[in-house]
Parts: sequence; structure tokens; C-alpha cells
Amino acid sequence: MQASDKKKRWIEILAFLIVTVVLLKAASYIMNPIRLNKPDCVDERDRYVASALTEEKDTIDVAVLGDSEALVLLSPPMLYDEEGISSYIIGQSGQRISEAYYTLEELVKTQSPKVVILETDMIVIDSDERREALGSFTSASYHYFPIFRYHGMWKEMYGIKEPMVMDHDRGFAVRADVNPYTDGEYMIPTEEKYRLLLSTRYYLEQIIKLCDEKGISILMVSAPSPSNSTYEKHNALQAFADEKGIDFIDFNLKLDEIGIDWETDSLDYGDHINYNGTEKLSKYLMKYLKDNYDLEDHRGDN
Repeated sequence: MQASDKKKRWIEILAFLIVTVVLLKAASYIMNPIRLNKPDCVDERDRYVASALTEEKDTIDVAVLGDSEALVLLSPPMLYDEEGISSYIIGQSGQRISEAYYTLEELVKTQSPKVVILETDMIVIDSDERREALGSFTSASYHYFPIFRYHGMWKEMYGIKEPMVMDHDRGFAVRADVNPYTDGEYMIPTEEKYRLLLSTRYYLEQIIKLCDEKGISILMVSAPSPSNSTYEKHNALQAFADEKGIDFIDFNLKLDEIGIDWETDSLDYGDHINYNGTEKLSKYLMKYLKDNYDLEDHRGDN
């Protein structure tokens, strides 16, 4: 192949890529439920994220990011009613740390949170570098080209089909089932330390950088979860928090202090706490947030 033919071929490839990106961007603009202010039109997993991103400007002071453990971490209605704290759970089942970063990047375009709470299960989830690299690529694709995430919901977005209604209050839904955890002590002291994945550290660094730029405080929190928590994971999280100067609360080491009873406070045999447990954590976090951060009481707002 002659040099001129090679040059022509590369120009054709570049032109194809440019046209493809332009078409994807155009389709993403048309099929973006956030822009259309239709959060109910996304699937159940992404509903709380979409709802938060369509909230009225500057109405979220405390943003909670994380996987399903974040969904039971605290009760925004309770924090508002008792202390006037404006909070929102922006979690997803199985949320990756890369998804949390891109969610936060979008959130700060319309919100000015004072505190970001990172529920840590997504940081120490059992995975490997290859799987997380693939997940990070998917997260980035969804972020830059929303059409990939929302293409299946076009009927709901344009009124052809009624969307599924989800009952939640600022990302919180009451989960009141009781299925006790009965396997005893699970936080066994050790010097061993879980190894954070490289991709996890990268996105944590990005979250820290973004929060620093926006003047946002970070609080890392581990929800009580015998199914997911170990002392090895605690050691890794504590070491990272100490390294970065980040506040960290591991509720798995505060069960007696907050009064967790696995006979009454377990939703699903030790994977998540239920509403009984959420109330107890909410009371602790309300006091901690009020004592350590400059948060406004919004109960007098119109």
C-alpha cells in the first residue's frame, strides 16, 4: 500500500470515528432522562441517582454514595425532621467506585454538598483488577454516552409507556423485614490487611481531588454487615483514611455503642440492616454530622 493510500485510509477511519462520536452524543442528548427531568423513566437500579440529579439546585448538603449498604445507612427524612439536615442517598445496588465518581461529577454541577459520605462496601468488594477495569470502562461509557445506559427506556421517556413508580424519600425506602443473623462474632482482630485494587485507589483519588476542588468534606462509613465486613477490610480502610486524613466510622466495631441487635435489626440474615438498624445509625450520624461539620438547619426554609 502506497503512502497516499495509507494516509487516505487513516483519514477515513478518523472521519468514521468523529461521525460515530457525534451521533452517539446526539442520541445521548435526546435520550437523557436527566435533561428531560424524568427520573422515573430509568430502571430501578439507577432510579435514586437519576432522582438526585434532577433535584432542585443546591438542596443537598449531605450526599451518600455507595452500593446497597448505602441504601440502608441512614434515613434522610429522619435527619431532616430531627436536625434539619438536607441529605440524599445516591446509591445503586452493586455501585462501583467508578460509578460513584461519575455520579459525584454530575451532582456537583447542580448541587453544593458540604459532606460526601462514602459507604465503603464498594471500596473493598471482593473482585479483581480485570473485572473492575471492565466495570470502570462501562461506567465511563455510560457517563460520556448516556444512550448506552438509557436506550431501553425510550418508551417511558416519551410517554408511550407508563414508567414504574418507586416509592422513596430522597433515596430512602423503608425496608422493615426481619431475618436475624445468628452466626456470632465476625470482626475477629488481626493484623492482616485487605489489598485495595489499583482501579479502586485511582477512583478514590479522583473523588478526593474533586471534593478538594469543591470544598467538600469526605466521611467514609462502613455499615454493619456480617456478610461483607471483616477486620482485614477494616484495617485497609482505616489505613487509607489515615493516609488521606479522611474521617472514618466503622459501625461493625460500634455495634454495642449504637445498640445493634442482630435478632431484630437484620434485614436479610446479616447482609443489610433493616429499618430498626437504620434508625439507630441515623441517630448516631445525625449527632456526628452536627458536631463535626457546618451544616445548616433547613427546617425553616420555605
